[in-house]
Parts: sequence; C-alpha cells; structure tokens
Amino acid sequence: MSILTRIQALGLPADQIIVIGSGLLDAYGLRQANDIDLVVTAELFAKLSASGSYEEGVKYGEPYLTRGDLEVWLSWGEGKDFVHLNQKAETIQGIMFVNPQFLIEQKRERGTEKDANDIKLLEEYLRG
Repeated sequence: MSILTRIQALGLPADQIIVIGSGLLDAYGLRQANDIDLVVTAELFAKLSASGSYEEGVKYGEPYLTRGDLEVWLSWGEGKDFVHLNQKAETIQGIMFVNPQFLIEQKRERGTEKDANDIKLLEEYLRG
C-alpha cells in the first residue's frame, strides 16, 4: 500500500499534517517507507494526545505520539515545527510532504548509510 493511501486512511486533517522522513521517497515511487512520520499542528497534537489512542513518549529530546507504525511529532528538531515546514511543503495528491531539499539536508545531518542511499535516490529523481 502506498504512503498516500496509508496516510489518507488515518483520517487526519490534511491541512494539519506534514509527512517527514522517507515518506517523500515513497510518494515519488523511489522506495517504500516502512513507517509514517508526521509533524502536525500543536492543536492536532493535543487532540491526538487527549484521545488516548496513542502512546506518548520522548525521543531525541522531543515529545511524540506513536500508534503502530505511525509517529506524530510537534517538530523535526529545533525551529522546524509545522509552521516552518509548511512554508515550503510539497503537496502530492492533497497530502503535504517536507520539501525535498530540506529532506536532503536533514538526511545529510544524520549521515547514516540509509540516509546516503536516500539522498542519492532523491538527487537522481530531482535531476529528472
């Protein structure tokens, strides 16, 4: 199942979520994402937290919610909240994704072998 179908099945308001991480590679058809990582508005985060349907945790010093293969975040690091990411988000079939250049920068910062492979795939795709 594609990332777009999986996200739409969540039933979350599309104007309050941005897909981060490998979801963009899945949407481009470059490789399948194993999980779904979202940055959401503070209002939606609070609503999901209050629903009792998500486990709460802290990872990388940031609060997040999880349910199955879904992780919901308030930001993707300091200064990278929904408002910031939304300024340059890319919309695919009504779903907002993090900007590909920003994703490449984030993956370069992290620097794992998987990230290096993803960067290569993204750069080849963007060259066209």
